[in-house]
Amino acid sequence: MDLFDPSRAVSFRTDGLSIYVYPNGGRALYVFGGERDARSLFSALGGGVSIAAIDGADWNRDLSPWPAPKAFKSGGDFGGGADALIEKIGRIVPLCEEVTGPQELRAFAGYSLGGLFALYCIYKTELFCRAASVSGSLWFDGFTDFMADNTPHAGRVYLSLGDKEKHARSPRMGCVEDRTREAADILRAAGVEVTFELNPGGHFTQPGERLAKGAKAIMAP
Repeated sequence: MDLFDPSRAVSFRTDGLSIYVYPNGGRALYVFGGERDARSLFSALGGGVSIAAIDGADWNRDLSPWPAPKAFKSGGDFGGGADALIEKIGRIVPLCEEVTGPQELRAFAGYSLGGLFALYCIYKTELFCRAASVSGSLWFDGFTDFMADNTPHAGRVYLSLGDKEKHARSPRMGCVEDRTREAADILRAAGVEVTFELNPGGHFTQPGERLAKGAKAIMAP
C-alpha cells in the first residue's frame, strides 16, 4: 500500500513520549517528529516500510551524547541524555512491533541533532542496522573521536549536508563538513556501506525533502 491511510495509524504514549506508528511492511524506519512528519514519510517511502515517529524529546537535553556548552546564546547547554533516550527507545520498539509485526530490519533517520543521535544509536545499541544523518550536528564536540574509538552496529549509513553549512558564522559549527567527511571515512574503515551527499543550500533548506531522500537511501533493499 503506497498511499497514506489514516485508519491504519496507531498512536500511544510511554515514558513521556508520544509515538505515532504507521504499519506498512516488514522494514521499520524510526524518526523524531510528530504525526505530520510520520504521515509525510509514510507517503514518500511507499510500500514495505513502516514508520514510527517519536515526539516529545527535548532535543538539547535528550539527543546529545554527552554534556557540552550551548551552540547559540539563546539556547541551552547540551544535557547528554542520549543514553537515557536510547533506553526508552529500547522499550518503545517492542510496543511498535505489536502494531507492525516483527521487522526484518530497523533503521533510524534524523535531521540536525536528530542526525547526530541516529549515528550515536548505531554505536550504542544493536536495535538499528541502518542510519541516516541528514544535516547532522557532527560538529558536536568530540563526536568523531568517539566514532573512531568505537564499533558501529550497522551495515548502511547515509550522510548529507547542505553545501553552505560549512560557512556558519560559528567556527565550532563551521567544521561540520570536515567532520561529516571524517565520519564517512571512519564508517567505511569499519566496513559500513556509506553514501555521502551535498545538497544545495544551508542547514534549513528543504529539511523534509532531504530527510525523505536519506530515508529512501537506507530503506532500499
